[in-house]
Amino acid sequence: MNKCIMITKGLGGILFLFFCICCGVSCHNDDEEGRKITDHQEYVLTVASKKVPGLLTSNGSNYLKDIYAVKKDGSNDWSALGSIRGFDFKDGYECQIEVSETSYLDYSMGEPAWTEYKQLGVRSEEKKNSEGLPSHFIPEWYYKDRSIPEYRYAVEADKKEEIETDLKAHSIFPLRSHCLIYASDSLNRKWIIVDDRGKMLGTGTLKTTHKDYEEFSSSYQILVPSGQVYGYMEWIFLDEAGNKAYPPFDVFLTEKSTSTRSDYRVAPIPNLYYDLTEYYKSKYPEAGVKAVVVSYTIDM
Repeated sequence: MNKCIMITKGLGGILFLFFCICCGVSCHNDDEEGRKITDHQEYVLTVASKKVPGLLTSNGSNYLKDIYAVKKDGSNDWSALGSIRGFDFKDGYECQIEVSETSYLDYSMGEPAWTEYKQLGVRSEEKKNSEGLPSHFIPEWYYKDRSIPEYRYAVEADKKEEIETDLKAHSIFPLRSHCLIYASDSLNRKWIIVDDRGKMLGTGTLKTTHKDYEEFSSSYQILVPSGQVYGYMEWIFLDEAGNKAYPPFDVFLTEKSTSTRSDYRVAPIPNLYYDLTEYYKSKYPEAGVKAVVVSYTIDM
């Protein structure tokens, strides 16, 4: 009897071990079986006539880009969408298109789960300005406590206190707001300025050109950029209509290094400079103005 019990226990242990091995192989196969579809649906999507600045995530990194504003059937609110395969966006045209939304899972990928949107057909195209669009799709956590320009100024004058008071009260570039610069495509850069509540104060295209140091004002010597300078440029902030939103800035590019044992990167820090000497000579003719310079440093 005891021998039978021992045999039964032995067989049970072997069966249990076999079961565990099978389960382990099964689970392992689930992970290694390749790409599979986890969800699929088709519906009609309204795409706004204008792209909106938004945040995309790829391979664990976040980056800004102009993205689609879309509405599903029955929805009153616009939401963000990064890409639609096969869709030919036409600026100024609101479109209704048939799309498929397919979710995938593939453990061999860096990001194993993702969703793809594909155009299946076009219902309508109407030339119009889409109504109720948000100014941007940038979440608060992305811009909060970052990208606030550091405002500095320097004055050489007989009565400098009066001019410094004016500089504190009247900045030519927005302060205590977040200036975000991003690439709209391979050739162009865009800018957007938002306050802490997410209200957009301005947006447009950033025109950048290289410049020689000899072209810069000699007055800049009274306000030296912090950090190692490795480039010189001119930045022109254009609004959406192509007009100058702010005066053209001379830019000192300095570097911010981040290094580890396996990685070394240099992040550009633009230092925007503007010479206000002639302006304040005219505004305060009795102040004995010799040089007035302002600077805005943007940590990108």
